[in-house]
Amino acid sequence: MNWKSSITGIWLAVVIVVIPFVFNDLSFGQTQLTTHSFTDNPVIIEAVTLKGNHITRNRVICREMMFSPGDTVLAGDLDSLVAMTRENLMNTLLFNFVEAEILTGKDSSHVIVDFRFTERWYIWPVPILKISDRNFNVWWEAKDISRLSYGFDVIWHNFSGNKDNLTATLQFGYDRLFSVQYDFPYLNAKQTLGMGFGAGRWRQQETSYVTENNRQQFYQKPVAYARDDIFTFGQLLVRPGIYNSHLLEIRYDRHHFSDSLISQNIYYSIEDQNDVQYFSFRYLFKCDHRDYKPYPLQGYYADVEVIKRGFGIFQKPAMNIFQLTATFRKFWELQPRLYFASGINGMFTAGDNPQPYFLHRGIGYGRDIVRGYEYYVVDARHFVILKNNLKYAIIPQREDRIRFVRSEKFGRIFYALYLNIFLDAGYGYYDKKIALESNDLQNALLLGYGTGIDFSTYYDIVIRLEFSMNLMNEPGIYLHFMAPI
Repeated sequence: MNWKSSITGIWLAVVIVVIPFVFNDLSFGQTQLTTHSFTDNPVIIEAVTLKGNHITRNRVICREMMFSPGDTVLAGDLDSLVAMTRENLMNTLLFNFVEAEILTGKDSSHVIVDFRFTERWYIWPVPILKISDRNFNVWWEAKDISRLSYGFDVIWHNFSGNKDNLTATLQFGYDRLFSVQYDFPYLNAKQTLGMGFGAGRWRQQETSYVTENNRQQFYQKPVAYARDDIFTFGQLLVRPGIYNSHLLEIRYDRHHFSDSLISQNIYYSIEDQNDVQYFSFRYLFKCDHRDYKPYPLQGYYADVEVIKRGFGIFQKPAMNIFQLTATFRKFWELQPRLYFASGINGMFTAGDNPQPYFLHRGIGYGRDIVRGYEYYVVDARHFVILKNNLKYAIIPQREDRIRFVRSEKFGRIFYALYLNIFLDAGYGYYDKKIALESNDLQNALLLGYGTGIDFSTYYDIVIRLEFSMNLMNEPGIYLHFMAPI
């Protein structure tokens, strides 16, 4: 690390110390819970009223509540119970706004909790113009329009008012995908069991076949398809309480690879086979106590996922891979408008060695990114990533209205703007006997740090613009569309 990197690190530290004092006197509006003052005497919840849920069924809303009509609670606890219920309802992602007010009932010992909802728009026939690279920054580096896919998604959230979702995809261009999926979370009267199922076909003329110099290399088959996948799955959803959930999935995959693709990498498939099919079992446990899932500021989140691919049903070739991943993220409000978040996640893989390349995952895919290394991938059997973020709310969440849009679903908005600094670290392990020498980020420490601006608004929209540095002293400006941790 040279003197330029040291100067950058010092500058970032100065920024985060000075900014809170610069903006200390600024004031911005923020939607708050309307409450009523009571003593610490017990109060009876006389009634709970729901207004504005024109599509969402009452039972779906009541499922998320921390209390019921007729309950007796301490008056001092009521505000926090209502606030927790509001968070739970926002995290269903069914509403843009949830407002609550505690009113006096028939006498001073009775209260009425009044909820008012602004439902989202649920039906999205969305045109697809999608990049086919791992992230926007990789695509932008080449700006290759031919690597765009087009078509449309029909996404119908809250299909029957029961928080169920129906999705159909017709995608053409660089990647061709035809799929359908349906999720229904409430099968039984207690609303603790749900189901999901789906199927699809994904065909690619071009696909990555090897990693060299820490970058994916792509093979393109001019005629027909380099890769043709068919999949189908069924899921059982179990949610016994508010914050913990379980998912069990049985899945079938069939992959067909062209001869020319297989010839590019002896480890691409299993035993150089063109056709690979297998069943998988997946179990996912989630414990979610975040205040707002799309962009959390307080609370914590943890998950554990187990995937077993191959059960010896199809003998030629036989798949045998076991994968364990785990995540923990914690979010703190250090003081008004100043927040800190830290997260750690990792993966452990056992079974086939080498693992076929078409199933390779490591650092650089999805959320598993060390910031500053967006252009690179680290293929790994095992990896761990640690992320840290300190942010200041330049504009705390505030509500506004787009005057020329009359619909409450679109005209009434909320937004927030944050300045942050971050420090990420990661390490990916790969068997040195089969690793390419050019992939020098394998079995090596990754470290990235920088500063950025985050914008968060309704419909789960998050836009992040970040400047970062890595251990190779490479500066970069990157754009992302999800929360950093």
